Amino acid sequence: MVPSQPSTDRSTPVERFKPTGGVFVGYAGLAAAALALGYVVLFVHTVTGLQVALGAVFIGVVVWVTQVRPRATAYPRHVVLKNSVRDAHVPLAAVDEVAMGQMLNLWVGDERYVCIGIGQSLREDLKSRRRKQDVTGGGSRLTQLTLKAERASTDERAMSYQTFIVTRLEELVEQAKREPAPEPYPPARYVVAWPEVAVLAATGLAFLLTFFL
Repeated sequence: MVPSQPSTDRSTPVERFKPTGGVFVGYAGLAAAALALGYVVLFVHTVTGLQVALGAVFIGVVVWVTQVRPRATAYPRHVVLKNSVRDAHVPLAAVDEVAMGQMLNLWVGDERYVCIGIGQSLREDLKSRRRKQDVTGGGSRLTQLTLKAERASTDERAMSYQTFIVTRLEELVEQAKREPAPEPYPPARYVVAWPEVAVLAATGLAFLLTFFL
């Protein structure tokens, strides 16, 4: 995968990282919700139909924020980690470590900022942790050298998308640390995704109110 070229406009993304899991389930759920809504609108004009329609809309919104929305986007000076209803805005120059577990983790000092849409499966995470412990900790010297050689050979043959994300973010972090900042950027922080919160609250409340009709 060829990384995007850096941009001088800090509002223009330099790399978009897609979710690593849940996308198929997410879009399938959205399609099912849309079909249910369309069927009710066309053929079921009753209170029950209204309940089903609003329920489908609410479920569709839940699927969107939990399965499709979470992702990460890197800009010239910061990265945005989108989650369900809360996004992390992290200056690249402030990042101390990029780590991939069951979620993408960016460490700024003792604070951790995560993206729930990007990560490894539980099995991959456990396997990665075990390999890391074998390489850095226990086992004979020969075993450690063998594991390092196998890992290097695997990385040369094929790079997983998760590894690409970590590598690319580390490159952007190093680049941001080298370049002088023309103006200070706000510190790392979480920002509530108020539009998503509002839509979730409105559709959920509307669905509950139909039971009192």
